[in-house]
Amino acid sequence: MMREESLFWGANQLIADSVSWGAPQWLVPVAVVATLLSGMTIWNYAQSNAMGNVRWVAAALKIAAIGLAAICLLQPMRNSERAQPRANLLPILIDRSESMEVQSTGGSITRRERVEQLFGSRNDWLRRLEQDFDVRGYTFSSRVAKVSFSAERDFRLDTTNEYSSRIRPSVEAVRNRFLERPIAGIVLFTDGNTTQSVGTDDWKDLNCPIYPVVPNESASLADVRVSNVTVRQTDFESAPVSVRVQVENSGDERDLVVRLEDYEHEDSAQEQSLTLRSGQQTGEVTFQFRPDQSGLRFFRATVFAESDRDAFDSMDDGQPRSLRSDVTLVNNRRLVTVDRDSGPYRILYVAGRPNWEFKFLRRAIASDAEIELVGLLRIANKEPKFSFRDQGVSGSNSLFRGVDEKEAELTQQYDEPVIIRMGVKESDELSDGFPESAEELFAYHAVILDDIEPEFFSEDQLLLLRRFVAFRGGGLLMLGGQESFSGREFSDGVLGELSAVYGPREGQQSVAAKYQYSISREGMLEPWLRLRRNESDEKSRLNRLPHLTTVNAIGDAKPGAVVLADVESEDGVSTPALVTQRFGRGRTAASPIGDLWRWAMHRTPDSSDETKDDPAQMWRQLAHWLVGEVPRRVDLRVEDHVDSPKAVDIVVSVSDEAYLPLDNANIELTVTPIGSEPLVLQASADEQKAGVYRATYWCDRPGAFRVSAKASGADHAPIGEDESGWAYEPAVDEFRNVVLNREMMTAIAEQTGGRVISDDDLDAFAEALPSQKVPVMQTWTYPLWHSAWWLTALVACLCTEWGLRRWKGMA
Repeated sequence: MMREESLFWGANQLIADSVSWGAPQWLVPVAVVATLLSGMTIWNYAQSNAMGNVRWVAAALKIAAIGLAAICLLQPMRNSERAQPRANLLPILIDRSESMEVQSTGGSITRRERVEQLFGSRNDWLRRLEQDFDVRGYTFSSRVAKVSFSAERDFRLDTTNEYSSRIRPSVEAVRNRFLERPIAGIVLFTDGNTTQSVGTDDWKDLNCPIYPVVPNESASLADVRVSNVTVRQTDFESAPVSVRVQVENSGDERDLVVRLEDYEHEDSAQEQSLTLRSGQQTGEVTFQFRPDQSGLRFFRATVFAESDRDAFDSMDDGQPRSLRSDVTLVNNRRLVTVDRDSGPYRILYVAGRPNWEFKFLRRAIASDAEIELVGLLRIANKEPKFSFRDQGVSGSNSLFRGVDEKEAELTQQYDEPVIIRMGVKESDELSDGFPESAEELFAYHAVILDDIEPEFFSEDQLLLLRRFVAFRGGGLLMLGGQESFSGREFSDGVLGELSAVYGPREGQQSVAAKYQYSISREGMLEPWLRLRRNESDEKSRLNRLPHLTTVNAIGDAKPGAVVLADVESEDGVSTPALVTQRFGRGRTAASPIGDLWRWAMHRTPDSSDETKDDPAQMWRQLAHWLVGEVPRRVDLRVEDHVDSPKAVDIVVSVSDEAYLPLDNANIELTVTPIGSEPLVLQASADEQKAGVYRATYWCDRPGAFRVSAKASGADHAPIGEDESGWAYEPAVDEFRNVVLNREMMTAIAEQTGGRVISDDDLDAFAEALPSQKVPVMQTWTYPLWHSAWWLTALVACLCTEWGLRRWKGMA
């Protein structure tokens, strides 16, 4: 294909040249003499029959010789243009990224070594180009660097730790450097695998032909690689982390091993086998596990052929990067960042009366180190301070009669309910009952209301609860009971607005019956609601659950709300059992069931694991769902830098106690590369957003990075901390594809007016390029008849004609 393009290119150039005559005044005499000689030759051979039909071949050869001699007398001249020697620039760009270390299957040299051979002192194509053009040499990866070509020493290309192939920016940089100078074109030595996205029409505006040089290697390479890794985190307690590893294989059928190991503790690893049949290029495996601790963790996904297990296990970073069955091992690994936010999360539980629900909820949460449950339980309603018989009525509730007068401040008044606090950190926490200020309520991440009527709260407290969900982003769960979901105060008030279901219709009453609990199709898709890994096991578990008997009368689910579970009575009437919805920045859930405690009181052990406490796991998963997306006062995230893949933007959002943006905070960042020393940075305030602070970190080497942020106020009082991390793997994009990207190089050549050149055709390219259209040309004239092939053709015609006559005995 390359040879055909070269011939076609040369033919087009010859047609474009013009032909003139050096002695046009001899045209008539030459024509007359040539005609006479040709006529005499025809007459002479026509008279002789000795040669048979061969005589006409001999006559044609002699007439051809006469014609060639006649044309010589007219002196034909070829007029053409060619590049003026060394007046045009010819930059040569050489890719020095790590992908140039790839060698073709069965080959003995890499692409880099092939380029070094092409620029060796024994190759003449470069010397030829230097005679006609001002050749400038450059190498590129993440940036462009000048290089010289010397005939006295061998050319060497350094590719150490260069994981970036910025083809488009590098070509633009060279083109802009000589913007006012004549450029004949740009010769590009690369594999075509860029680490930046390039549009289909991105190259037309360069106004300069580009000539990509393609190595002569196989179109397919034996390579197995990790193509993508996705992490999914859920509140499913048994396996909250799912890591899906997608692999690609270009080659024959292989038995692969996919491994997932802790990046900082390599002794803990999981493996799965995967077989890719011939013609099957992609496959995937999923790892589901529960990390032994919360917070930021790094894992490494690895894929390799089973036949290479021993060699792969013994390979260190300093050892060779290839095996017999794999062209490179750089793309066999991928780092995975798993950030499971650690607590403590605080949940405020408010109940209208003591019940079994709080007992089992508290017992379940007690085994979870990430969640703290604070209880606010009303054990008696307020009483009217009035008596017909007693002359002296005590000012305290009858439940506190007999309490020492020294503890009078602890007793409750008649016009106040009797409330006890459980799980509080400080003595004054919730001492006045349900919080009345944003600073106090916003310290919690979620609120659970159990069997409580709207009249329990003041109007200001209800509005504060609404702000807690909509503005603070907290979670709210409403459980059923005698006082829940009933009355116009609920339907027309703030609780009815926050609820995911409407209040009961007029005249609708709760009915005592046996109810069967089931999870809807939407609920099966929520891992935090399921207690088994698959749907069949979950349905089997649900069928063994004891029947429920207490369900509040409620209306329909609100628009936008999702019904995750239902209960069905014996007469077939279905009622939503768990409904969720988004509300502002937070989310709410409504469950009108009033006796979930039955599942803990009447447990039916699973035959596979009789020690498994399903009700406790249900409460823990529900609690984690409530607090899972609740923002904190200090929120740290890592974003990609716009200008460079080596840099990341560390962004910290800080809020005050009312969760309003805090502008005068001090942010100290500590960046720790895994296996290296930490670096302390100071974040500066963002100019566009209030309460946002930024810092930029430049990665000096590939690996995993951990960053922590400490925020303090203007008075240096601590506000909070947060942690995050990221993985810098430039080799991911560099080795996403190890095969030559011929399609992109062909598109570049076609859009710029150049052409793709095989590295075996560099000599022909160097010879033909001076005849192409370049900015600075010169005209030259060459006598066509004054050439060896012209004289050879003339002598060949005469000798062949004489040989034919001698063969037939007429010589």
